[in-house]
Amino acid sequence: MRLLSGILVCAGMLRAAGATATLASFPDTGINAVQVDSAGYIYVAGFQGEIGTLATYDAFVAKISPDGSKVVYSTKFAGSKYEFASALALDATGNAYILGETQSPDFPVTAGASQATLQAPATQGFVAKVDPQGKVVYATFIGGSANISTGAGGLLADSAGNVFVSGQDYEGAFPTTPGAVTVSANPSSGFVMKLGPDSTLLASVVGIGGQMAFDTQGNLYVAGALNGEASQLPATAGAFQSTFGEMGCGGDAWVGMACSYQYVTKLNSALTQILYMTYVAGTYGAQPVAIAVDAEGNATVAGTTNSPDYPTTPNAFQPFYEAQALPPPAQDFAISAPIYPPPASGYVTRLNSTGTGLIYSTFFSGTQDDTITFAAITGGGIYFAGQAGSPDLPGLDGAPSACLPESYTAEMSLDGSTIAASRLLNGTVLAYDAETAKFLAWTGTNLVSFDPTAPPSPITCILDSADLRQVTAIAPGELVSIYGPFFLSGSIALPMKSLPTSIFGVSVTFNGTAAPILYASNQQMNLQAPYEIAGSSQVELALTLPQDSGVAESVTLAEVTAQPAAFLTLPPASISSCPLDGGVYTGGPVALAFNADGSQNTCFNQAPAGTTVTMFLQGLGVIGSAATAQVNTSPTPLTLPVTITEPDIGSVVSANALVGSLAGIWQVGVQIAPNNTGAVSFSLAVGIGGQTVAVRDQDLTIFVK
Repeated sequence: MRLLSGILVCAGMLRAAGATATLASFPDTGINAVQVDSAGYIYVAGFQGEIGTLATYDAFVAKISPDGSKVVYSTKFAGSKYEFASALALDATGNAYILGETQSPDFPVTAGASQATLQAPATQGFVAKVDPQGKVVYATFIGGSANISTGAGGLLADSAGNVFVSGQDYEGAFPTTPGAVTVSANPSSGFVMKLGPDSTLLASVVGIGGQMAFDTQGNLYVAGALNGEASQLPATAGAFQSTFGEMGCGGDAWVGMACSYQYVTKLNSALTQILYMTYVAGTYGAQPVAIAVDAEGNATVAGTTNSPDYPTTPNAFQPFYEAQALPPPAQDFAISAPIYPPPASGYVTRLNSTGTGLIYSTFFSGTQDDTITFAAITGGGIYFAGQAGSPDLPGLDGAPSACLPESYTAEMSLDGSTIAASRLLNGTVLAYDAETAKFLAWTGTNLVSFDPTAPPSPITCILDSADLRQVTAIAPGELVSIYGPFFLSGSIALPMKSLPTSIFGVSVTFNGTAAPILYASNQQMNLQAPYEIAGSSQVELALTLPQDSGVAESVTLAEVTAQPAAFLTLPPASISSCPLDGGVYTGGPVALAFNADGSQNTCFNQAPAGTTVTMFLQGLGVIGSAATAQVNTSPTPLTLPVTITEPDIGSVVSANALVGSLAGIWQVGVQIAPNNTGAVSFSLAVGIGGQTVAVRDQDLTIFVK
């Protein structure tokens, strides 16, 4: 074990306005779990290494001060292969426990570990305990010769220093202990094990696994999900739900993937007796992410379901399934179409103390896909988060659909009847701090705190106007669309010859230079990044609103020389009904293109083979004398080479300025080789500064007959 290097602590605002504050930055790090102790200290666990390269990962746990200004300790667990931490727990005395996976035979286990050697040929689990100063108390392998996963499992410590561990066993080889209940012999089942204060194996149960919680008597509750194997987990007598109707949630008619069906199990603390076991699921299953138990022994679970018939109660906030999102565009499959379950919805359910009935149960979603991926069930309310795909998600005020899907937070009353305002944020929520009433989220580089009671940020998202990609870096002359909860009343499309830089007191500047506004409405502004930002290392985008005395919000973006993007159009609703010959649409971006006769290219209006279609590009940066915003008055040839990266598809025959548009918009003539028909996919590249720069939208599709 050695100290983790590279943690940068920095208290301050991520944006100039809004509810998010950066606590610490972690370069070359992934954070999978966060906990907060009673004194406000923050614990994080995950891995350090090259993101996306599993072989470089080393597991770690770190403790930082409540304001993020100081690293109290950071302890790493490193072997010759890889390891990462997936779950984190604290006990009342300040010890931290981590659960993770490794393939390192030399993982640094401690003397006296309950399992000292790596027995599995593939992935092995581990559990480690560190004291309040970060010193390792023990580190041990778990799982015997089983090949296990800890991603859907959990970790829980009791007041005596015992730790309960849960995960998934893929081979049926997980060790059991005498006297412990055996729920299932299924070779692909969950497990729950209990380790003593020194890592001694006290009990091990096979057949269940998932999220865990204690009641006041020390009984253990487990909320898990079974992949379509109802016969493996017999419900107890009088259970609320003893069976479920199995359906497919993925794959196709030849190879289907079963849905995951939620169950809740109550065991005694010694893991020798099942006190109750019941399913809580609909036809298309349910996947829990959290469970908590109140003083009366009622268990509350939260998660995501694709089941319109998930069990709910009339007294709950949302007793009826609202999701109406359409499945992905149908494609012309030669053998078998893929299986898509109904749209996702969040849920919160409270079971009575005997597992025989519901106290309340509610959906939580709008009309599109919405999930619950995190929940903290406290004495003051239920605080949860997930991915919002619905502009009409309950409590979400002013979220343009163009900004979705995005992470959100919400609060529900303990009786499941009302909610407070929902809020969007950038990051994955991993914890809720009840003392500060703030969520803690991981953005991929920063650990941030988020205040769900603060008003929504004036800027919800910034997108490239061509392909609606999220903007984190910007090129001179790039067209961007800024969305927010409220800019002005009504909408205004502006004449190209006299573009203002302020409308009714609303303006946007880039490094102090006002941007020309092309369009403005109550939730959207389209504008062009000034060419004057060229050569800057970064760009400060500042929004001013009339109701604010100064800048309403500012966002820092990286400045890039060029960021080529193609203008896109919406794909047809049903590709299977298109009169396609030859190639099949594969789901890539559909280019905004016009046929030689000037009509828009669609799967119903295909270009004749061998003819030229016209596409449009932007984001090429400063070209020639175009250093300020101006209107193209002639089809000036583009001085940069544009090519199709797949020569057998066709070629680019022209590239010119688009007359009547702002400088920076280019029309490109693409001629598809006569032997290519159907849905023709290809990629474009532009020669910029002596380098070939790919147009960001790869596998562009046009339709050819």
